[in-house]
Amino acid sequence: MARSKKTLSIVLATYNGSKYIEAQLRSLANQTVIPDELLVSDDNSSDETVEILEHFQRESRFPVKIMRRVPALGFRENFLRTSLEARSDFIAFCDQDDIWREDKIEKCSKYFENKNISMIIHPAETIDKFSNTIGNLGKM
Repeated sequence: MARSKKTLSIVLATYNGSKYIEAQLRSLANQTVIPDELLVSDDNSSDETVEILEHFQRESRFPVKIMRRVPALGFRENFLRTSLEARSDFIAFCDQDDIWREDKIEKCSKYFENKNISMIIHPAETIDKFSNTIGNLGKM
């Protein structure tokens, strides 16, 4: 697929997410359209979250910047401060326990060049710990 001229930063805030973060990182790595950067801000985790992120950073096919927040900021401030560091035209916010469809960025990027669009919102599925769908957010 041809890449949009507009750029995309993913902003990911983490805190003790080692149980979930690997699945999310895999889903980001498997995107059909890769992001221009991934900014990860860890809110002073005490588990293996940062080590998992650093391993991903070394293997990633796109730039990954990891910031450590000490002392912790709380999730709202962590997301907000990290988004201020994004250098792209668009920002995709991402939770540590998300799993993105492999075509998420591709589908969203179709709207990037439309000058009347400044925000893209889409439906999502809620899944359990086994990735079974248990609900929908928005119309599917």
